[in-house]
Amino acid sequence: MNTTLYPLAALFAWAVVFSSAKRFSAILKEPARLAAWFLYLSFALIFTAGWSEVWNRTDAWTGLPESNTLITMCLVVCYSASQLALLQLWSYAPDRARRHVKVTISTVVVVLTAMITLFVHSDSTHHLQQSFKDWYGGSVEYDAYLVIYLTTYTTAEVEVIRLCRRYSKVMSPSWLRTGLITASIGAAIGLFYSITRLADIAAALADVDISPLENVAEVGAGLGALLVMIGLTLHWWGPRISALAQRSRRLMAYIRLRPLWASFYTLDSSIAFDAPRSLGSGSVLNRVRTAARVLSDVEYHVARRVVEIRDGILTLRPYQDTAHSELLRACLAGHGLAGDELDAAVTAQQIHGALDAREAAVARDRPVSPTVGNSPADLDAELAWLLKVTKHFVKHTASRREIADTDLTPTGGIA
Repeated sequence: MNTTLYPLAALFAWAVVFSSAKRFSAILKEPARLAAWFLYLSFALIFTAGWSEVWNRTDAWTGLPESNTLITMCLVVCYSASQLALLQLWSYAPDRARRHVKVTISTVVVVLTAMITLFVHSDSTHHLQQSFKDWYGGSVEYDAYLVIYLTTYTTAEVEVIRLCRRYSKVMSPSWLRTGLITASIGAAIGLFYSITRLADIAAALADVDISPLENVAEVGAGLGALLVMIGLTLHWWGPRISALAQRSRRLMAYIRLRPLWASFYTLDSSIAFDAPRSLGSGSVLNRVRTAARVLSDVEYHVARRVVEIRDGILTLRPYQDTAHSELLRACLAGHGLAGDELDAAVTAQQIHGALDAREAAVARDRPVSPTVGNSPADLDAELAWLLKVTKHFVKHTASRREIADTDLTPTGGIA
């Protein structure tokens, strides 16, 4: 566990700590951001110290036997205080929050002093023992040290759960609410660590070896702390995930709409707002430039594609017939389609038929493309609809054979 999970968790936290260093002067002016920064710093130090490569060398560096245990547990207390201070700054009015934070900091100073004193004065033979019983039950001072540490840790985790649950219940769905729920789950998982460690002390005093449960404690500490840290900072970086997901959905929609858009552009390039583009041609460099232009503003380009498709559909109005639409609807309904899927399939087949009819009439009476300007009010709804139409346009839901007897003559007839 401490050879894989710990260094990965530490690397994640150090990345956040160092990336925030350039904004540290601004962070110092905002108590909540400062508490969050200390949260990441404590987390990074904990899992760096717990990493086996560092853990096995700490005693040699400090000259104090088992100092790796003392350092790590003191860092855990600092981490618990950071997460509690952050929640207090969120939960109370500024003056009251400052009072709560001062009490938290003062308590941590007292706890750390007591822990260090008891650890240093614990039975010296304890440091040389490797058996479960002698490690957890070989010294009264060391047991007192563990009890103070675990009581502090448990109290902080319970308070985190209480505050997170309290405020998540009154919030509407948001990244902050999701973060509070995540943090409460992480704190609950962290309790497995303190429960296991308290059980270690009781079992050692009862001369029972429960060392096989060590992994439970490590998972509870590692996973719990990671979830708390993620949860308490989720509202800061979560919106970036939403923006990236939205951008990805828009880009996929842009790509998936291409077959339908291309059918109109091939017939009438005037629907395109930008300079005319040759489909399927052009140098690799031009294609790269086009892709870069789309990626630079996906929202704009997908909206343009929707508008251009709507313009293309408008150009086909003179070639559509109400009676033809009803025949198509009856035919496609026989294939089990209904609701929006049926409407989309009918629209797709109408487009196929109208495109054929217009292509046949191009030398006689080519209608003029309307002026661009029918941008939809709700882009999401428009995309959802046109993607369904495109799906059926590509699939050819109704075969040409079944609709071959349907009159595709444009409205008004052609000679």
